[in-house]
Amino acid sequence: MKEFTKETIWQVRNSTLGVYVHFPYCLKKCDYCDFFSVGIGSGPANDESTLFNAYQKEVLERISHFPKLRERTVDTVFLGGGTPSKASSTNWQNLIQFLRSEFSFASDTEISIEINPEDLSPKLLEEYASIGINRVNVGVQTLNPKGLEFLGRHYDKNKYDSLVSTLTHSPIKRVGIDLMYGIPGLNAFDFYQDLDIFLGANLPHLSLYSLTLEKGTQYSRDVSEKKKTEPEEYTQSDILITLPELMKKFGYRWYEVSNYAKPGFESKHNLKYWTYEPYLGIGPGAHGMIEGFRYGNPRNADLYQKKIPTDKYEPITPSSELSLTLFRLFSPFRYLEFIETHLEKKSQSKYIQTIQSWEKRGLCELDDGVFQWKKEALLLLDDLIFEIAD
Repeated sequence: MKEFTKETIWQVRNSTLGVYVHFPYCLKKCDYCDFFSVGIGSGPANDESTLFNAYQKEVLERISHFPKLRERTVDTVFLGGGTPSKASSTNWQNLIQFLRSEFSFASDTEISIEINPEDLSPKLLEEYASIGINRVNVGVQTLNPKGLEFLGRHYDKNKYDSLVSTLTHSPIKRVGIDLMYGIPGLNAFDFYQDLDIFLGANLPHLSLYSLTLEKGTQYSRDVSEKKKTEPEEYTQSDILITLPELMKKFGYRWYEVSNYAKPGFESKHNLKYWTYEPYLGIGPGAHGMIEGFRYGNPRNADLYQKKIPTDKYEPITPSSELSLTLFRLFSPFRYLEFIETHLEKKSQSKYIQTIQSWEKRGLCELDDGVFQWKKEALLLLDDLIFEIAD
């Protein structure tokens, strides 16, 4: 084969299960965030214990709807939010133990948690390591106080100043951070200044996102009311096309549009979303995909705790689902295997014809059933995906 042998080639896996748990509370809801979250200040949530009880009830309810879930092996658990690092380590420990009692876990199950900088400390990382969490991701976004103010984020200078030291001395080695670019008021130099700090720390996973304007957020309302300006699109495009080669020089694999990792340090859980694997979504505002169906939970913590989880599920349309997930990957994958496993003959034909047209246009490489985008496809990606979606 061509250069594909140098990288992991993603393929169909049918026997595993991911579990996503949504903790909805934050110190302060960020202006740009469109996930379900509620700012409650620095203290713990009043309903934390009942919320964790509701998580367990939902898991059991989902299993009752889909008994075959017990036949799957859980190989990823992702504790997200909101700010899951606001919840007590004891509650997370009990929930992880509960999941282990209900499912078979793989020997190398990835258990991730999102952490905000204000919660990060050596002590917290020690606690997480002791309860079996083996991957952490810190939502940094930017180190620039001006940028953090624009985003409506809480800023604790001491925490931000100690970030790199805390992460490089972490007992948990699967460490990642999120950085954002295109923030109005900051330029490309500001972003690369942040990035250089984390490249120098040699962290194994970097998620590098452009700021987006999402409907229903405070940021969107501020733009509508002329209080704030839209994301810097020119800066975003320039950075987006520059990053792949830059990150490659530092030993990072570009495996999804916004994600880079040292070999073997990719987010196994997020790969489930992109490679069309099933996952349970637990908690208020969470979404799941299991046994050919999707579902979503109410974006209200009180309602979630009082109401029995819905038994209404939307059937998946594999041809459109696959296009919107799989083709965000920039690392190679066995496209024929995915197509033949998940699609009917008519859709298979459409996919293959479209993919072959991309190859003729110099946008991708095909070799022995393996697909990989070329960097020339990056700025055209949304339009290309639309070509193949129903």
